Amino acid sequence: MAVHVDAAAKHGATKEEIAEALSVAIHLNTGAALVYTARALDIYDNLPQ
Repeated sequence: MAVHVDAAAKHGATKEEIAEALSVAIHLNTGAALVYTARALDIYDNLPQ
């Protein structure tokens, strides 16, 4: 997951845009997507600036 979050950030995605994409995933698949959303946003917060 860190690879995907890092790639999104390198392509200019903001944390809010990543959160919006994860929100769509949650609506389509409430199980795994819900669990991984917090992890993905935590990864984004810990990326080197």
